[in-house]
Amino acid sequence: MPGWTADDVAAYEQRLKRPPADAAAPKPAPKPKRSEMKEAQVERAIIDLLTFHGWLVMRTNKFCGAAISSQGAIEPGMPDLQARSPAEWRDGPIKRAANGAYLWEIIWVECKRPGGKVSTVQATWHQLARKRGETVLIAESVDVVAAAIGVTL
Repeated sequence: MPGWTADDVAAYEQRLKRPPADAAAPKPAPKPKRSEMKEAQVERAIIDLLTFHGWLVMRTNKFCGAAISSQGAIEPGMPDLQARSPAEWRDGPIKRAANGAYLWEIIWVECKRPGGKVSTVQATWHQLARKRGETVLIAESVDVVAAAIGVTL
């Protein structure tokens, strides 16, 4: 600034707590390491496991671009996968309702990369589904789903 002495500039920079012009730039903080496995890879492994064991799997997070609506197929916070298996098909005959329709065992699977977090909206959806008696899994690996359906890897 015109009329400022070197001492004035130094005092001004001190008040602003700016580093001196000849100071080395601070090193950026190291980025936290993300897991090597991505959520899409976890999801693919889970889909492969379930379909191999006879489950029908619907990917709710890739629902052909459908918009979220009060009547639509996708709700905010809905898990990534819905898997259906005929009830007790592994242990005996498939159960049928009184009207002859098949009874299905349904599980919801929220896929997360290892270390991934569930959002508040997702946690709310999961809590409401569990209150309805539905099974909701949060899976960071295929092992969680395998244990839930009674399969050893």
